[in-house]
Amino acid sequence: MEFRQLKYFVTVAEELHFGRAAALLHLSQPALSKQIQSLEESLEVQLFERTKHWVRLTIAGQQLFESAQRILQDVEVGIQTTKQVAEGRIGQVRVGFTEATLFSLAPQVTKQYRDHYPQVQLILVSGGTEAHVEALRTHRIDVGLVYLPIREPSLAVEPLFEEVYVVALPASHRLARQKQLTLQSLAEEPLIFYPRSLAPVLYANFVQQCEQAGFTPNIVQEAELAQTRLGLVAAGVGLSFVLSDMQNLSAKGVVYRPFSENFLTLKLVLAWRQNESSPVVHELLKVFRQINTAR
Repeated sequence: MEFRQLKYFVTVAEELHFGRAAALLHLSQPALSKQIQSLEESLEVQLFERTKHWVRLTIAGQQLFESAQRILQDVEVGIQTTKQVAEGRIGQVRVGFTEATLFSLAPQVTKQYRDHYPQVQLILVSGGTEAHVEALRTHRIDVGLVYLPIREPSLAVEPLFEEVYVVALPASHRLARQKQLTLQSLAEEPLIFYPRSLAPVLYANFVQQCEQAGFTPNIVQEAELAQTRLGLVAAGVGLSFVLSDMQNLSAKGVVYRPFSENFLTLKLVLAWRQNESSPVVHELLKVFRQINTAR
């Protein structure tokens, strides 16, 4: 039995008229009759009772009709699902966001992506550049937002934008009266910064810029999370830094001030595996590009 014969049989069973069924199938009536006869012979079962005036299903034909309808429906569902998978509309995608982009990009990306691809499960993962690069390499995430430089030849990267740092300081601090700060104005201040072990390049760049400004930074405490650093600022432990996109984080008694000169900047990029073939991943990359273009 051939699949097309099953479709022919169902059409005849629905119409109970060989002429109308043949027209719907774009076949001649003799050709359709021959296909039905061939099906009956292969099954060794009579499927239709037919005279010059009427056509009706036999008991065996009725049983096949019910089964064939389910089979054709399942096949159609399978075809549609296959197309949706190929178009990146069904599946799962895991995205690594940095702490700052969880507050800036993530809400916009999540809403737009889920609006357009509601059947894809979007999983958000928070972490730093080194963690996301390793997760991409080991297939634990599919797309990562990371900061340059990265040294992983298996990854493709695409620039997004630069992020700049601002100072977080107590509202009662003498420097809070200024609209902008210089790096030199922090020379005598206790500072709270990222752990050297988690962001060695950023840490080294920070120390280098301070030394170029004529002082060695007085780092009194290290903390990975911005919320933790802001809590320490509010407690009077010292001054700290957050990316400008995180200024909407509310911390009681903490204010933000930009630098008057070029301070630390981070180049944010999209990263994914160069050999990535998943349509779901490539559709997500399109959403990121659209949002970035509109910024």
